Amino acid sequence: DVFSSRGAVSEKMASHQMLTMLVGEGAKLDVHGCKTVDMASSFGKALLEFTFIVFACITLLLGINAAKSKAAGRVLFPATFVTGISAITYFSMASGGGWVIAPDCRQLFIAHYVDWLIGTPLILICLGVVAGVDKWDMMSVILADVLMVVSLGAGSLTVGNVKWVWWFFGVCWLLYIIFSLGKSWAESAKAKGGQSSSVYSKLAGIIVISWFLYPIVWVFAEGFGNFSVTFEVLIYAILDIISKAIFGLILMSGADTGYESI
Repeated sequence: DVFSSRGAVSEKMASHQMLTMLVGEGAKLDVHGCKTVDMASSFGKALLEFTFIVFACITLLLGINAAKSKAAGRVLFPATFVTGISAITYFSMASGGGWVIAPDCRQLFIAHYVDWLIGTPLILICLGVVAGVDKWDMMSVILADVLMVVSLGAGSLTVGNVKWVWWFFGVCWLLYIIFSLGKSWAESAKAKGGQSSSVYSKLAGIIVISWFLYPIVWVFAEGFGNFSVTFEVLIYAILDIISKAIFGLILMSGADTGYESI
């Protein structure tokens, strides 16, 4: 009858609203039978908004300085795209998108992995330009970086022992990257002379330390789930700002020498 039909419609609307709260408007996702889902709090959402603003401002600043000269652009344009990509992905997350429900019933911001997959190779290009490394050496490290991000991303979407196999793969690729940055790339920067060695040392130090921390955070966030999603948002935001925004600002320090010596 009419009342039963209305009741069925209301029930469907309520179910749709609940699904929207869990996975976002317009998403078509399996919630894995989760009764409860660990979601970012209002504070976590505010952190995403704040980080978006930071990256948007840094992108504008880097872009203005990159346009000053050809030498500046050669060094700063890749860094500008790095922070620009981060601004876009953080806007996606801050506006309610860029995430799925992982099999372990946690909100997983897959936009992070899109950001890292595109942005981290650009960071390595910046380092390679400063150090003056061979293009084939640069390509091998970039490929390892892509495999690292893909491995950790795959691990975040799985459960059980397979998750840790993916994590192990990612860490192996990271160790290769760190070894390359600390040895062959550092030697190339030293041989290049000028400001390259000192600037490279600062930049590589930031990348090695911050990138080493990412898989550690992963263990307690996407791995064991000890960190709440909100705390995960906070830690990843800090690491992203250090490894991208601060990285870009240090590159800008070459303005005093016109970038010709880098």
